[in-house]
Amino acid sequence: MYYLEDKEFGRVMVSLRYNMRNITMRWKGGILYMNAPHGVTEKELRSSLDKFREKLRVRKEKSTVDYHLGQMIQCYGLTLSIHEQDKKPNLILFKHSSDNVDVLVPKGIDLDEPSNKEWVSKALRVALDSHASKKLVPLAQIISRRLGVAPVRYEIGRGLRKLGHCTPGKVIQLSANLMFLPEELIELTICHELAHLTHMNHSVQFHALVDSYLGGREKELEKKLKNFNWPVLR
Repeated sequence: MYYLEDKEFGRVMVSLRYNMRNITMRWKGGILYMNAPHGVTEKELRSSLDKFREKLRVRKEKSTVDYHLGQMIQCYGLTLSIHEQDKKPNLILFKHSSDNVDVLVPKGIDLDEPSNKEWVSKALRVALDSHASKKLVPLAQIISRRLGVAPVRYEIGRGLRKLGHCTPGKVIQLSANLMFLPEELIELTICHELAHLTHMNHSVQFHALVDSYLGGREKELEKKLKNFNWPVLR
């Protein structure tokens, strides 16, 4: 890995990979990362930056998160609250109850520092793990009963970019990170995966089925999901 200096985005981290065919870019922790095919030139990298500069600006705004002590993040069926603790200076601790998780950061931590933002972001995601099955699976079961379809079972994963998946064996995997979303967008993901029980593709027929499951709101909800401001780094 090496880096380019860009006049607007600062230090851009570049990783060259043999198995890639196109240049991809994403923000993480306020830093822009580029993955590119092995052999690509600096000129080509800078050309891609310029070509997608406006989109990258928008993505940067969406990738920015801010944390502060006393902050409360409303999730589906759960509230995450950020507080400080002075018992373990090198750890983030958790205090769980049925409907709340206190995320306890070390006393005096600088929550504006990028690496600390990433640390807290990961901790918020971990905080959902022990609650996701109790919150998401019952909702999915209610929806599947209403639609008259059912998978073999539901499983909980931790994907942040891939929020759901239907396996060839008709097992539906739901990401715990769905809990950061409002209920209507969780339902979008569940209905999307339930439709894969009938169509294991993304054909016109598949999207028509998803749309019918959502009362004609698939495109509307997909747009909301695309524009959702996540409280964690992605």
